[in-house]
Amino acid sequence: MAAHGEKRQSKATVDSVRSRMRSVAEASGLTQEEIGVRMGFSQQSARKAVSRLLNAETYDPRLSTLVAFADAVGKPLSDLM
Repeated sequence: MAAHGEKRQSKATVDSVRSRMRSVAEASGLTQEEIGVRMGFSQQSARKAVSRLLNAETYDPRLSTLVAFADAVGKPLSDLM
């Protein structure tokens, strides 16, 4: 079980990555729907999936999701860290 300070640090890390993802998404010139389709989501769910990824405070994405996002916007994963 993580200590309280570790949870705060982990949340800060996730928040930092999420902020960088939003910046990279904006700089890509792609819509959330376009990013989502490139990530493999259906046209109908693409925008909602990316919006959740970029904005949901309680959502903690898997590494494979972050890799798919980085590939979709044409950036290396390290640009999100």
